Amino acid sequence: MPSYLITGTSRGLGLAFVTELLKDPSNTVVATARNTAGSAGLKELKAQDKDGRLLLVDLDVSKQESIRAAAEKTAQLLPGGLDHLVSSAGVSSTGVQTFEEVDLEALMSDLNFTITAPILLIREFLPLIRDGDHKRILIISSVLGSIQRAAFTPNLANGYSIARAALNMLARKWSPVLKTEGITLAILHPGWVSSTDIGDGISEWVAKYAPSLENLTVERSAADCMKVLNGLTVENAGEFFNHDGTDLPF
Repeated sequence: MPSYLITGTSRGLGLAFVTELLKDPSNTVVATARNTAGSAGLKELKAQDKDGRLLLVDLDVSKQESIRAAAEKTAQLLPGGLDHLVSSAGVSSTGVQTFEEVDLEALMSDLNFTITAPILLIREFLPLIRDGDHKRILIISSVLGSIQRAAFTPNLANGYSIARAALNMLARKWSPVLKTEGITLAILHPGWVSSTDIGDGISEWVAKYAPSLENLTVERSAADCMKVLNGLTVENAGEFFNHDGTDLPF
């Protein structure tokens, strides 16, 4: 039975990933959030879980001790290792602001969270991934982190874009090292989903400057993203994918 651990599942895309994965009766899903008991969406899914395939684990991705405790608990729940690790927690505090307006404390906070959380997460869960069969790690990032495309999105989520560019570099640098162990680390842009907190924050900009951009439902984005994840091979290590499986430029 393939196993998956998803971060940031209390709502939004993270919750949609869990919902999508549970459609396959062969999957076991570890859903994590800072407070899983406080998520109405997770409660509903757990109530429908008749065969114990949904496992809830509290995990605060900003705190190393919480990540370590979650890894220890997951090791007990999945003694055979973990097949898939999905880092999907994200923040955006700067919105549509010019560099003259941007709050530097908020920028630094976003940058720190975006970089350190995945490092801590992957470090603690690597032993479980090494013991798993599929050995896949997926980092949910954004096309806004693409340096090649940055000139086309002036003043759109400047802080978020900088943080995501750094996140993409982190994955790009780490992936060839993990590849030598047969572990696939890839990056994925989930598309524009206006119903999420981050997607909603750029809705006005999209309406004004990119009205033709497809607005995905969380269900459609989640289905696309999980299809990409399940199709990854070690040769995809370090690649940057769109939600539909096409390549994106760094």
